[in-house]
Amino acid sequence: MIALIAAVPLETEFLRRELSPWEVVHCGGYDLFLCSLRGRQVGLLHCGVGKVNAAAATATLISTRKPEMVLSFGCGGAYPSAPLGIGDLALATSEIYGDEGVLSPEGFLDMEQIGFPLVKKCGVRYFNQFPVNRQFIERATPIIEATAAASKRRATAGHFVTVSTCCGTTDAGKRMESRTGGICENMEGAAVAHICQLHSTPFLEIRGISNIVEDRDLSRWDLRSAALIAQQGVLALIENWEERNVPA
Repeated sequence: MIALIAAVPLETEFLRRELSPWEVVHCGGYDLFLCSLRGRQVGLLHCGVGKVNAAAATATLISTRKPEMVLSFGCGGAYPSAPLGIGDLALATSEIYGDEGVLSPEGFLDMEQIGFPLVKKCGVRYFNQFPVNRQFIERATPIIEATAAASKRRATAGHFVTVSTCCGTTDAGKRMESRTGGICENMEGAAVAHICQLHSTPFLEIRGISNIVEDRDLSRWDLRSAALIAQQGVLALIENWEERNVPA
C-alpha cells in the first residue's frame, strides 16, 4: 500500500474526488480511506495539524498497515529567497525540525549542538534533519516537474522546515531560512519523516506553495491553488510510481 498523509480535508478534496470510490475503515482511531489504483492499494489519512498529530497518525498507520511508502503532502509557505511563488510545487530533499532545540544568549542551538539525537538507527544519529532517499528524489523529480509545467508553474526541490510556530513576519522567515537552508515551511513533515525513519519506511513529501513567508497577510494567500497542485503531484506520483526495492 502507498500511504498518503495530509493534515486537513481541504488538502485532499481533489484526490478524494478523482480516486473515488473509497472504502472508509477505522485505523486506530482514524478514518482511513482506501482505494485501488492500477492494481495497487492506496490509503489516505488526515492526521490533523501539527507535529504531535502527524507523528501519532504516522505511527498508527505504519504499525497497522505496514505501507511500502508514506507520501506526505499539503500546503507550505515559501521562504523569501526560495525560487518559489504561490501555486508552485516543492519536493523535499530532507525534512528539518526548525525549532527543536534551545534559545540561548548566543542564539538558537539545535539538537546536535546540545547533544541529544532524536533518533538512533543502525548506528546513525539523527538530530534535527531527516534526509529523503536520493533514489526516491531522482524518481520523483521529473514527475513533479511535469506536473508543475502542465499548470505553468515551477517545481523546486530542497530542504523543508517543520515548525510548531510558523514564521509570521518577514524577519522571522529570513532568519529561519538562513539558519536551516530551507525552501519552505510546514507543521507536520519532519514528524512524519521521523516516524518513517524509526520504522525503516520509505518517505516522500511534496507541498504546494500557498504563501510567501513574510509579514502575515492572508489576503495574499491561495490555499486552494496550493492544495490542488500538491494533490495533482500526488496523483501523478502514484500513477507513475514503479515498484523497486529502495531502502528507507
